[in-house]
Amino acid sequence: MTLKKRARLAAAVAAPLLLTGATLTVTAPSASAAPTGADACTHPGWSNKSSGKGTAKGDSVKVRTGPNKECGVVATVGTARVLFYHCWVKNSAGNRWTHVRIDGLNVDGWVYNKNLDDGGSDHPDNKC
Repeated sequence: MTLKKRARLAAAVAAPLLLTGATLTVTAPSASAAPTGADACTHPGWSNKSSGKGTAKGDSVKVRTGPNKECGVVATVGTARVLFYHCWVKNSAGNRWTHVRIDGLNVDGWVYNKNLDDGGSDHPDNKC
């Protein structure tokens, strides 16, 4: 994505948030050396298998490009944002992550289940 497109996306995302007073930060993935082994960022397939929704547990929960803390951050959300659940995976460290879409935005990504108010999507039928 070009810098110009990123700037337009950031402006489009920020405008409604300024009007509602909600906290959301959207960032571009950083360019750094790729981790290897258990710390590598994976991008598993996902589909919308859940009708669940929830909120962040705190004011600065990271929505990431993959289900691992080393993956890039696409947004930071607070408790005021509703997150629609799609499905969940267990990463290489054995932690469960839920793929979410941020309500009112065309932004989706992965959130560590312990950072979700209700523990995220974890029903066996909702596994990605």
